[in-house]
Amino acid sequence: MNPVGSFSSPAIPLHKDCRVLDFHPAGIWALNKTCGILSHPNPQKSSTPTLLNCTYNFDKECYNWKDEQGNQQYFFLVHRLDSATSGIILITSKEYLAQQLKKSFSNQEVEKTYYAIVRSNGKPLRQKWDDLLQKKTSNGKIRVLTSKHGFPCSTQVSTVLKKSTEFGLLLLLRLMPKTGRTHQLRVQCAKRNLPILGDRTYGDFSLNRKINQSHKVERLFLHAAKIKIAINNQGEKSNVWEVKSPMPPSFEKILN
Repeated sequence: MNPVGSFSSPAIPLHKDCRVLDFHPAGIWALNKTCGILSHPNPQKSSTPTLLNCTYNFDKECYNWKDEQGNQQYFFLVHRLDSATSGIILITSKEYLAQQLKKSFSNQEVEKTYYAIVRSNGKPLRQKWDDLLQKKTSNGKIRVLTSKHGFPCSTQVSTVLKKSTEFGLLLLLRLMPKTGRTHQLRVQCAKRNLPILGDRTYGDFSLNRKINQSHKVERLFLHAAKIKIAINNQGEKSNVWEVKSPMPPSFEKILN
């Protein structure tokens, strides 16, 4: 398999609303995914735009295409983000590296930081959330519930900003999930009566409509802002790679 270009290679068939944030010389790209873009194609939502505009191999979990020279290129997904969530997503041109990085995520060795906007419930905020979550699928739609039969999940929580608005007291939360369960942050926030603004599944639908009408902003206010991960490339000394994604303008619009 041929490694793809360089940091800003125009040969990468990125969706027009996504961009390269950083590049690690081991062959890893940190991409900034906008909300509404799928991490990979969904057969049941074939018209929904995806991270890359090319073929996706579900067995190998990789995108593939031919470059301008006719060489076959591959980009392996390291992890995923919900389509409604914006921010950092890692992708690599090397299959062995993808497996290694996936293992780091699975072993809870990756430091992940998200930002979310919620409306205050008037109660003190606990710094650690521990829950049991169970995923259920019905008619192709995923729903996650808290259940004593679920899988454990844990998130560190802190308040970055408090803002009094026409919608009440809004909080900008820093969420650092130790685990990576499906819809984890959205469900944990909703369970504590702190649904993330714009959440169409677990959110406050009345509040969402008011914000959309007032600010003309319709999105989930959850953003993957930072990833810190150890890179162990073959034959090279391990090093820690930290990537950041700036706060989306829509967040500032709501908080200002």
